[in-house]
Amino acid sequence: MDLIDYAPQPVPTTEQQRDALQKGLGRTWAWASSKCLSDEIVLEACLHDQRFDQQCENSRSEWLWKIVQRMEATERFRAPILEALTQLDDEQSVNQLCEIAFHYAKEGNDTFRRRLYEIVETKPVADSLWLGEKEIISLDGEQAFEFAARIRGERMTTTDWEWDDGGLAHSAIENFGERRFHSILTSSTNPGLKCYYDQWLKQSVKQSDSTKSYRTHIASISSNEICEAAQGQDRCFWFQAWGMQASDSELQTVFNALRASANPNVLSRLLRVFSNRPLPEFDSHLIDLCQHSDSAVRSAAIAALSMNRNSFIRNFAAEQLSKGSFDVAIKQFVNNFEVGDESRILKALKFTEGKYEQHSTLMDITKVLEANSHADCSKLALIAYFETPCQLCRSSAARLLRQQNAAPNWLIDEIAFDAEEQCVNLFSDQDSKIIE
Repeated sequence: MDLIDYAPQPVPTTEQQRDALQKGLGRTWAWASSKCLSDEIVLEACLHDQRFDQQCENSRSEWLWKIVQRMEATERFRAPILEALTQLDDEQSVNQLCEIAFHYAKEGNDTFRRRLYEIVETKPVADSLWLGEKEIISLDGEQAFEFAARIRGERMTTTDWEWDDGGLAHSAIENFGERRFHSILTSSTNPGLKCYYDQWLKQSVKQSDSTKSYRTHIASISSNEICEAAQGQDRCFWFQAWGMQASDSELQTVFNALRASANPNVLSRLLRVFSNRPLPEFDSHLIDLCQHSDSAVRSAAIAALSMNRNSFIRNFAAEQLSKGSFDVAIKQFVNNFEVGDESRILKALKFTEGKYEQHSTLMDITKVLEANSHADCSKLALIAYFETPCQLCRSSAARLLRQQNAAPNWLIDEIAFDAEEQCVNLFSDQDSKIIE
């Protein structure tokens, strides 16, 4: 792959604007300052959460609000944002809409404030019961918390404790402190508040006991039981956790069972034991499993093999790289990297799949660079910085460039306005030309 110029253009195209907003690139701030951003494209980003991974990436609402303010578009966007907050057609974006509504309410717009309270009371999205709670607590403090807790408590008279019910308590403790949280709920005579507090206390005890029970259970499992579980039909999720704490002799027992099996289901399960733990001894059979006909076996074998350092593994990785099997090869360079491999990886790198495959590829490259501080990251990390759709991975790539003093000036300038908080202060001690 040839390295291209990723520097931002003074006047961006429609495609470049959309790309920067979807990724959360700081160059959007400069474009907003120079009035180069399209209202339509920015409004689209406000109405529809464009983060690659909503479970892991930080919220974009604060970042988007600053851009909207910089564009002097808060009044122009008010009506369509309120309409979206009323309709709630895009359930994947309702949390972002509530967070943006908070800013309107904070500036004195009572219509947005009332709508947030309505959302907390009516809970229009079944899988997102927390909607609006954090926002009204930030607006109105303890009064809003009592309102939200009462609604939750009243629901608990007819429904079981939901997985996210504890989030409200966490938000209150974060805002008022744990002592005040208890004081608010113990001093109230409201049945809804009392019900919420009683259920929260019960769940706190259960959660603590459950964590201890899981750890005790994992520690009590023998290697023979692991091998038996791999032969069974039940879905088990603790092979990896067991492998991380198993003794060397226990790992050897599992490894022997792995070498003796030909069953794809058994192989994929036993391989997961070694996904975060080096093999007790190297066996070239694992290289063969990396090319197994079963995709689950292949994936587990590639992960297990990557935990080890061996000349055979390195030769296999180099061979796969030359054949174009990038996804098979790249993970093996984490523990088998040598100076000069940067150019081999760059030459073999191609983006022909979708954004999920691209994200996975760039994440693997970043892991290789992070594990090998002597590697020249100036090209590969720069590609990862711009091409990844994930703002957390962009942060990791930028940190690598920072460590080697390899970041171009335009990157130092724009990253101070990145959507990812971890990026913003990475280069704060270096000279730049940041637009104020």
